[in-house]
Parts: sequence; C-alpha cells; structure tokens
Amino acid sequence: MSGESTKNNSEQNATRTEAPSFYVRKSSGLIRGISSRNALFSNLIAMGLIGNCFWIVWASALYPNANLPDTVFIALALNLLIAFVYWMFSTAMPRTGGDYIYVGRTIHPVVGFMTNAMFVVMMVSWAGIMPAYAAQYGLQIMYSNLAVVTGNSYFANVAMWLTTQPAIFMVGFVIVSAIILLMFLPVKWIFRVLMGIFVAQVAIYAILVGLLVTNTNASFTASFAAKSGTTVAALISAASTSGVTFGITLGGTVFGLVYTMISFIGYANSAYFAGEIKGDPRKSQGIAIVLGTAIFAVFLYILYAEIYNVFGHDFIVAASTLATSGNSAWASVTNSFPSPVFLVTYLTNNPVLVALIPFGLVLTFVGFGLAYFFIPVRNIFAWAFDRVIPVKFAEVNKRGVPWVAIILYGLIAYVSLYAAVYTSVFTYFSYSNFGWWLAVALVMFSAAIFPYRRKDIFESSPSMVRKKIGGVPVLAIAGVVAGILSLYVSFSTLLPGYSGIALNPAYVLSMLLIFAVAGVIYAISYYYHKSKGLPLEVISKELPPV
Repeated sequence: MSGESTKNNSEQNATRTEAPSFYVRKSSGLIRGISSRNALFSNLIAMGLIGNCFWIVWASALYPNANLPDTVFIALALNLLIAFVYWMFSTAMPRTGGDYIYVGRTIHPVVGFMTNAMFVVMMVSWAGIMPAYAAQYGLQIMYSNLAVVTGNSYFANVAMWLTTQPAIFMVGFVIVSAIILLMFLPVKWIFRVLMGIFVAQVAIYAILVGLLVTNTNASFTASFAAKSGTTVAALISAASTSGVTFGITLGGTVFGLVYTMISFIGYANSAYFAGEIKGDPRKSQGIAIVLGTAIFAVFLYILYAEIYNVFGHDFIVAASTLATSGNSAWASVTNSFPSPVFLVTYLTNNPVLVALIPFGLVLTFVGFGLAYFFIPVRNIFAWAFDRVIPVKFAEVNKRGVPWVAIILYGLIAYVSLYAAVYTSVFTYFSYSNFGWWLAVALVMFSAAIFPYRRKDIFESSPSMVRKKIGGVPVLAIAGVVAGILSLYVSFSTLLPGYSGIALNPAYVLSMLLIFAVAGVIYAISYYYHKSKGLPLEVISKELPPV
C-alpha cells in the first residue's frame, strides 16, 4: 500500500478512535475475506451473462425498432460514468452499506436511508421473483427443449407442470432455502460458490455463442419451418398484422437503450460489501466495478450480435411480441418462451446441448438470488450498526456472519416468493426501475456535492478521488452528468413503450411511497434515540468503524 494510502487510513483510524461511543461496537465484526477477483465475479453474476437471453424478449417486444447490439456500447459509456462514481465513493468511504453511507454522510442520514431503502425494497421483490423465474422460465425451457428434440412426452409433461403455481413455488422454495443456508457460511465459502456459478455460466455462454457462430440465418429458417409447422415469414406476417413495425430507427434505438441500461444493473454491488473486500479499494473496486462493467458489455454485445445474425431482428421481434401478447400464432408453435435458449432447439438436435444452454438461464436466476440476498443483508447490517433499526440486526457470530440480518431477510424472501407466485402485489412494482434510477440519481448528485459538503473526507481521500479539471473535482463533474442521465432513464421507464401499458399513477406513487415510508421509519428511530440521549445526527459526522 502506498504511503499516501497509509496516511489516509491512519487519519481515518484516528478519527474513529476519537469518536463518541455511539456505534454498536468498535469494529464492524465483518471479516475481509473477499478478493478483488471474487468481487468482480460477483458483480458479473449480478448482471447476468446469459440473463439477456431472457430480457431480450421483453426488450424486442416493447422496442421493436431498436437495434439492441448498437445500444450496448452507448449504455456502456453511460454506465461507466455511474461506475466511476461508485468506484470513487467506495475508495473514499470503503464501508459496508454502499450508498447508504455515501449519501448519508454527504447529505444527511435520512436521505441515505431513504435512497438505500429503495434499492433494498427492489431487491426484496427479486428475492422471490428470481427463484420463481428459475422454475417458470429456466427449468421450463430446459424440459421443453428436451421434449422438442427427443419427442418424449415425459419431458413435455414436466415442462407443463413447471408452468403451474405449486411447481414454481416448490422449486423457488428449495432455491431460497439453499441460499439462506449458504449465507450462514463464512463469506469466503459464499464467494467460492459464486465463483463456481460464474465459471459454469461462462462455459455455457461459450457453448451458446459457439452454436450460434456455427449456424446461419438460412439454416435456422429452414429448420424452424421443418420442426415448428409454420415459417419465420408467417410469424413476421402475423406480428405485422397485429400492428408491429420492424424497421430499425434511431429513435427506436435510443428508447431501446433504456432496457440495455437496466441489463447492466449489478456492476456496483461490490460497493455494498466494501468492508469485506481485501486490499486497497482503489484497485479492488476498480477491478470489480469498472472492469466488470466493460467485460459485461463485451459479453452482451457478442451475444446480441450473434442472436441477430442467426435468428434475425425481425423474427426475434415477431416471436417476442406474439408470445408476450398471448397471440395464438406463437402459441401454435409452442407454450415455451421465445428466448434464444429455447430457439437453439432449431439449431441442434443434441439433447445435452439443448438442456445445458437453458440450464445456464437457471444458473443466472440462482446467481441473481444469491447476489440480491447477500447485498440487502449487508445494507440491513449497516442500518443496524448506525442504530437506525434495532442493533440486534448488526450482530455477527465468531465467523463474521451477520446471522440475525440473514434470518430476517430469509423470512422476507419466503414471503416475497409467495407473493411473486400467488399474488399480484408485485404489479405495483411495474415501475420499479423508475424508483431504482431515481435513487441512482440521488447517489450521483450526492457525488457532485461531496467534495464541497464533506471536505474533511474528500481531502483525506486518495489522490485519484481528489483529481480536478480546471479546479473542479472530476467526481463532481461525473456526478452531475451521471445524475442527469439517471433521471432520463428513470423518466423513460414511465413511458408506455417501456412497460407496454398505459401510465398508472398508483404504481408510480407506490415507488415514491417507499421513500416516504423510509423517512417515517428514520424519524421514529431518530426521536426514540434522542429520548435516550443518543442523537442519530452523530452518524453524519464520521464514518463507521471498519
């Protein structure tokens, strides 16, 4: 570690030594057991290497005039700005809790709590939805594929069963339970499992791309006609009759960029467990956040480009639109989702390959479940460590495992799974990305004022954080630009073209209500602790101990 870094750490340690005894204990109790490599893998898993074989269906149905490969590197440039801000923040304030710490220490703890609560509530829904998707889409497509290439009715029956609520809940319950048990292991073991999932995903991704590269649009078109009982042209015609336009336009691509931006979500995850990453955060977070974003963009571009090359833009749009709208033209072909991991059945008759590729989608959803269980637990821990919620949730065992927070979130995950499968409560999250990107904008604008509002932390940060252009901190410039762009994405998700439905004010208000409820929770905690002689405003003055 450089002399400058040692000096900065010494200054921060001195600050902590002189701080009032407000925190739960003098150290977080969490163990630095995560390498920069594992942090990188975790961020890539959270973005989902094969996940875009699922999201491309919705993006194509809602943005038929978008050229999705072209959106990738535009989205990369925009997301790199946000990634840069998280990298700088996690270098200046390398603490578990991420933007809860950054915004809370820059503006005010209540704003930090409200912002971070938005992210956590979104992840609460994912805790149920992603395990359910593993059954409803991943396993269902896997058995559908086997039914197509083998003609075995057993596989077809299993595929049909996996569309039922009891089956989806049962599989989801097993996945959630396995994730909860895994979370009680030391952090190094959790990340070994994540690394295993990542390696398996990369291998399956390579097989998928290899299969696409060795096929052509002509061979797919002929195979589809022979196996499906219809033709590519017939499906395109059916979609055109229903009102779909297929021409790629600049405007369509700009709006389609929104879905690609959302595909990148996850690259900043390592900021939330920064207190458990080994080494200098300048390097570890740079690798995990910035390099991770760039690597994902390359994977995504290759995937989108090869999907277009083999299946064709117009066919992907037609199949996606017909399937998501329930049009009989696609239903007559199959009950399966028109994801590329299903369409591979028209590229090969190898049962191992057609089962393995959608299994990659299963791994993607399981990886999402793991990543978005681990992150909220760390945020809950950070809230409790600051006494915003009961301090019991900051308790750790001798292995550094925040076991009480895990139990709490585990119970929430089971409720979320039930709600995802058996209720329509998550329809109120139709505009979840509106809330998500609004919260991101708050983080970005916090970065813009951080050098001025928290000069003490800014000036003691490593030199890369303090870089200036024309006397203006680079972090402040990046924060303003990234904040404006985040607001654009947030607003764009409200447009009917994004959700496919007319704007619903109730759903929008449900997102804003999350901020309001978080503010009420903080106010209750504030006045409770004030009555006990522990003013919560103390936490805005310093960083929590490592």
